[in-house]
Amino acid sequence: MAPSMPVAAADTADSFRFENRLGRLLEQVEDPVKLHKAALGEIARHLGADAGAVILRHPVSGALRTIAHSGTEGDWSEKDVRAFLDLERPTLPEGEIMAPIMAGERAIGVMALRRRGTPFPPGTGRRLARLCRKLAHEAALREERRVNRIVDQIKDTTVRELRPKDLFYQILHGLRSLTRYDHSSAILIAEDEAARLVLHAEQIAWAKRKSDRIGRKVKVPAELRPALLRSTAIRALSPAATRGRGADATAAGGGAPEASGPEALARLLRWGGRRREPAEGTILVAPLLHDGDLLGVLKIATVRAGALGPPEAAAVGRVVGHIATVIHNARRALSMEERIIAAEKKHAMADLARAISHDVKNAIGAILPLAQQARDEVQAGSFDPQVIAKDLAQIEQSAQVCQRIFDGMLQIARSGVRPVERAPLSRFLEGTLSVLGPRLKRAGVVLDMKLPENLPEVNASRGGLEQLFLNLVTNALDSMPAGGRLTIRARPAGGRMEVKVADTGSGIPRELLERIHEPFYTTKEEGLGLGLAICRSILWEIGGEMLLDSEPGRGTTVTVMLPLAGPAKAS
Repeated sequence: MAPSMPVAAADTADSFRFENRLGRLLEQVEDPVKLHKAALGEIARHLGADAGAVILRHPVSGALRTIAHSGTEGDWSEKDVRAFLDLERPTLPEGEIMAPIMAGERAIGVMALRRRGTPFPPGTGRRLARLCRKLAHEAALREERRVNRIVDQIKDTTVRELRPKDLFYQILHGLRSLTRYDHSSAILIAEDEAARLVLHAEQIAWAKRKSDRIGRKVKVPAELRPALLRSTAIRALSPAATRGRGADATAAGGGAPEASGPEALARLLRWGGRRREPAEGTILVAPLLHDGDLLGVLKIATVRAGALGPPEAAAVGRVVGHIATVIHNARRALSMEERIIAAEKKHAMADLARAISHDVKNAIGAILPLAQQARDEVQAGSFDPQVIAKDLAQIEQSAQVCQRIFDGMLQIARSGVRPVERAPLSRFLEGTLSVLGPRLKRAGVVLDMKLPENLPEVNASRGGLEQLFLNLVTNALDSMPAGGRLTIRARPAGGRMEVKVADTGSGIPRELLERIHEPFYTTKEEGLGLGLAICRSILWEIGGEMLLDSEPGRGTTVTVMLPLAGPAKAS
């Protein structure tokens, strides 16, 4: 007969077999909540518990969530649970054992078991702690995969062709998924050798809205600028704590707060705690560097102190270099586009000046002889009041023609920097038609514009839309040198405003339609070939769209889709 195995050895072998079985089970569960629930059920049955729970702490807010075994949450002491989460070892009631579930040096949860009547055998608490370490390992693998997915999403999203404003908010949205921040995040761009930081984007998580502080300039004290320009590390700090002892969540040790260190920068970026806005408990600060030069600063904030630490700093560190590069590239592309638009605008204004010079000359030519004749008649005392009144009315009419032309040109030239506004579509067409109206008549082009009454207002930059319609109407005129008809129609369609500009000109061959939107491509003898490309750029900026249909010999129709302004705010 074979000798029996000692009890201790049998228990050890049984524990190993259970751990292997538990590991195989958990490998098949991907969802973190289901993972903890599955582990709790298996461990509670293995250790002979009557009741059990996993109490998870939200990594940012600190709120507790209980996952119960056998459908009952039980009556677990929050004081004891939080003590274990703080890595303390309080005395528990008889029949209860607890063990922390760790993620690095931070407890993310506690597993609690209870047995009624007979207490747990000695050493069961140590076995629970060992099993919780296995559970923590599996949970860490899920978290690593989650972070990898989000990092890939952020990189994939930000390599698309985005304007800086849209790019900034895509970045902040991705960082919220990555770090779970519950206060706010912001991108500040450095100016004048870090003499100031300008807020370009901010997402308010606690109120689920964008910020009304965009454009705020944060003056950087002179003593802080050298450290800011040299900074490379990502730090998570508690601004309130730094007032007294300079607590740094990413490094051990204390000390007095530095006037030129990361603690000072965190205090500089702490603008919460006023009115109804909660104060930032923790601020993660990441410098945005491109080729060693400081572009700006990324700020991520939570309400709870100590909620951000090394894991979050490491996760942000995986994307911050990529973020800085795409911001640099986007701003460089925007700067180049702004220079191109400025050049095209100057070219367009020069074309306008040549186009209207004839109309202005005719108007002034009508004014001068009438004024001279009226002066001679007054001097000779032979004037007829009725004739003088008629001549003055004609002089006034000619002067008004000049005034409309010059007002339209000035409006177009000055309005490029105006912000997006809500206005009737007719207002955006006034500047263009006041300038080109005389040219339409002289070219023998009949204007057929019908805008229905009570059209909803649109949301657009006045200067941008006036330049867009100026380009479209000028192109139409150029295609009808022998006269024709220019038709402008508008109607609400699919939640947007549809505007059609159609001419009866020469049209565009199919083989050229594919290239007509390319920058620097033109079918005209003179011109930069940027008109339609800039039209698309203007529409892209406001969320609009442009479609072009043309047939040689029959003309061209351009369809512009504009965003509606939405309901007006109550005064």
